[in-house]
Order: sequence, then C-alpha cells, then structure tokens
Amino acid sequence: MKLLRKILSAALAVALLTATAFPLNSKQFDKLKDAEHKSMHMIMMGDRDANGKFQGGLCTAYAVGPHTLLTAEHCNDQYATSVYIDADRDAVHAGKAMSYTVARSFDKQDHMLLDVSGIVFPVYIPLAAAQERTPIQGEHFYFWGCPQGLRDQYREGYVLGSMPFSSADALEAEVDAHGPRLYLFSGPVIGGDSGSSVFNEKGERIGVVTFGIDNGQIIGIFPLEFTQAQIDAAMQPVTKKEVVPTRPTQDSASFGNPMGRF
Repeated sequence: MKLLRKILSAALAVALLTATAFPLNSKQFDKLKDAEHKSMHMIMMGDRDANGKFQGGLCTAYAVGPHTLLTAEHCNDQYATSVYIDADRDAVHAGKAMSYTVARSFDKQDHMLLDVSGIVFPVYIPLAAAQERTPIQGEHFYFWGCPQGLRDQYREGYVLGSMPFSSADALEAEVDAHGPRLYLFSGPVIGGDSGSSVFNEKGERIGVVTFGIDNGQIIGIFPLEFTQAQIDAAMQPVTKKEVVPTRPTQDSASFGNPMGRF
C-alpha cells in the first residue's frame, strides 16, 4: 500500500507539473525535463518463431499514463501479444526476460498508445487534452532515444519547417496538398529512436520521431491526432498493486536489428 501511495504521489506531481502555466522558471523547467527523461523507456515488440527464436525489433516509448506508453505505430508487430520494457536484449533473445500483455490504439498518423497490463509507470507525462502543440519553424527541440539499443542518448536541434506529404513510406512520394502535414526536424536519428517524444524549449511535447530522411539527417514527424476518448483512457488510475519497472541507465549491449524506419 505504501508503494502504491508513493507511485500515485509521484505520478500526480508530474501531472500537476505539466499543468503549470508557461513560461516555467529555470528550476521548474529542469524538474519537468528530468521527469520527461524518466518517462522514457526502451521497448521490444515481437514474438517467437517455431524454433523459439525471437523475431522483432527495438524502439523508444514514453509513458503518458500509469499504464500507457506512447510510441510510433510502425514499431508495432501486429502478431505480438506482448512487449518487453527496458529488458536486456540478450535476456529477451534467451527467453529469460519478463514481457507484458498490451492493447493497442492508433491515430492513423504513425502514433500508437500501448496499454500495458501488470505494470505501473512511476513517472509519466500526460498527453495534453487539446493535443500537443504544433511545431514552430526555428524553435529548439530535444529528446532522448535508444539508437541501436543504446539507452538514454540525448539529442537536440531545430525545427526546419513543414510540408504536405502523402506518404511516410517513400521519400519520393507525391506531395499531396490535402495530405497530412509533415514537420521536418534537424537530425540525426538512428534505428531504435522511433517513438521518441520530442519536446520544445518550454518542455511541451511537439511530436514523436517517425522516420529519417537522407540517412537520418532530417527527422520526419506527423502531428498527434488521438481522440479525447483515447487520451482519457491513457489516464486510467491504478486500481491495484502492480509491478513497477526499474529503468536501467545507459547500456552498450550488442547491436541488433532495429524495427521500423527510425
């Protein structure tokens, strides 16, 4: 019960912090940025083949609720029934890591919410009720990702601009004025960074890493478009004592094949 109370208190503190009116003073911003960092997790989604070999890939996700992770939809393995969170990759491949059952929801903009059973994220940054703010050309951004499985790797840069885009799957895709708006951020990104939340200098989430252009030198990001019902579902309260993950620090484990584009 004490553990549960501690989890709820920490989560509430983060929720209250994110609701603070901007601009934040330097101390408040540092606290928010630390919470954003702690809400990041490395995930592996996949399944085992007939020979028991793990088939899947690695991405980055950020906790946006007590049970919910935000990541990129292309990180999804449609056949996988579970996800590994902050697990050692050698242990995953050896079948010795703990996995968690998930339910998925999408916004059709290459974003995915994972509702994870049997786990509580002690620090999370809730999705804004009115969606996250649109990126502005020239503003500074930062994020933490897991390039090639290296945890806690920090990058920063500037929003380059935006353009209408008809497909996220081909760099030569026909530009469609009625298609989704694609925002371009300075890179680099590497396989494993997919799903990383991107924040501006005010600590606001302004996107999620989707894919890379020109060998990852430019980051392509689509705006979040989850429904209010999806956002509310992500904030379902903790109702029982559950497993609290202990997130490892930097890891230089052997490189694997990343899932998705970037």
